Amino acid sequence: MIHRLGINNFKQALLFIIATIYVVGVSVYHLLVLVPLIVLVPYFLVQQKLLYVYSIPFLSLYLLFISFGGTNFSVSFTVLCLLGGISLIRFFEDHLKQKITRVFIIYILGMSFGLIYSPDINLGIKLTMYNLLAFLIMLAGQQIASKYSVESVLKNIVIFGLPIGIANVVFLLVPDLEISFLHTSVAKLFIDPGALRVLFDEGYNNILDPRKAGTFFVNTNMAAVFFGILLWSSLSLRLKSKVRSYNIPVIIYFLALLSTNSRAGLGAFVFTLFLLILLNIKKKKTWFRLLIFTFPILSLGMLFVSSGLFDNIVSRLSIEAIESDPRMIIWQFALSHIHPLSGLGYGGWEQISYQMGAELGKLPPHNNFLIAWSWSGILGVISLATLVFGVMYMSMKRYKDTGNALYLSLMGAYGIVFFEGMFDNYFLHLYNISVLLFLITGLVLFDKKGINNKN
Repeated sequence: MIHRLGINNFKQALLFIIATIYVVGVSVYHLLVLVPLIVLVPYFLVQQKLLYVYSIPFLSLYLLFISFGGTNFSVSFTVLCLLGGISLIRFFEDHLKQKITRVFIIYILGMSFGLIYSPDINLGIKLTMYNLLAFLIMLAGQQIASKYSVESVLKNIVIFGLPIGIANVVFLLVPDLEISFLHTSVAKLFIDPGALRVLFDEGYNNILDPRKAGTFFVNTNMAAVFFGILLWSSLSLRLKSKVRSYNIPVIIYFLALLSTNSRAGLGAFVFTLFLLILLNIKKKKTWFRLLIFTFPILSLGMLFVSSGLFDNIVSRLSIEAIESDPRMIIWQFALSHIHPLSGLGYGGWEQISYQMGAELGKLPPHNNFLIAWSWSGILGVISLATLVFGVMYMSMKRYKDTGNALYLSLMGAYGIVFFEGMFDNYFLHLYNISVLLFLITGLVLFDKKGINNKN
């Protein structure tokens, strides 16, 4: 089983043990993060496979925050953006040949339109920079896919993420353990220290609810997106390779998703599963296998739900709870105050939201498309829709043309982004989501006819 999941020999097992010891050491002495950058960079330049196939998948899940110059510095984000930036300079024309590159450029341009009339230009520039960095991460995924097997890289992402999924289930069962974890130096290494400071000193978020778990996220709805992406990556690998060992990560990530107790997260998974069934409705064998495969997983989920651990999510799915949800008030206010064409510009929502009262006035519109509309008007909505539905369309078309199940990972991931985004804040600027999502986007949608494969 270990052989099938990627550890093929003693050398790889030894590297895994060394990496584990390194992570434990870093949890106590954060400056150890710099050791690989000083000692191993020359080795990485020679052994590129170690960097691309193992290190990058690890960094896409464990962001490694350190304090540097008074700011919180993410090693992972920097390495991936650097890789994408170098690739953009070296293979500019080849990157432009990729359809997803052109779609992403449309997204960036549309979302940047609000800069022209933004009340808070600094906020607009900051969020536009997030989009540009996400673009570089997507290019890094393309560069990796041009050199190595996409399936191998995706497999390592799924494997390296298993400790996070297991931890999330454990934290639901032992909520005090999660609170203790959030106070440790380990949490500050993997979660933005600024977000942790706001969590305990200045505000409240749903990860503090003992009926929910989020592990590396202070918001369990965002954790649901993260585990949903990993769940669909695992499921696509299982369907493509037909290796039963992948049942293990599929089940673990499904339970981790349930452990977030997120209504939108659970709804997003059901929504994407329904899309997959519709896509394969004409393939009777595939549809039948899908039902057989998902039945035990859904049965296990029903068992967990009936255990009493998920009374919170069950009660919040009632009609009364949905009608009384504060989102209804926020959406009504947004629809009546955002200009139909130009929106409000970056910072415009913050200038009018106070009218909803002291409590609701601090909240964003809780809908990705409404937020894009407030930032850059109708062009923002169109550009966001172009990205989300463009990726889903390209993935669906290639899946139908090739039968490659890896495209299902993106269909599922962006289906979750769309569904969850209808009920939550703009999480595409969140480090943990953007790194994982856009790296996989570049990997899976890479067209072999595009980038030059020179080293």
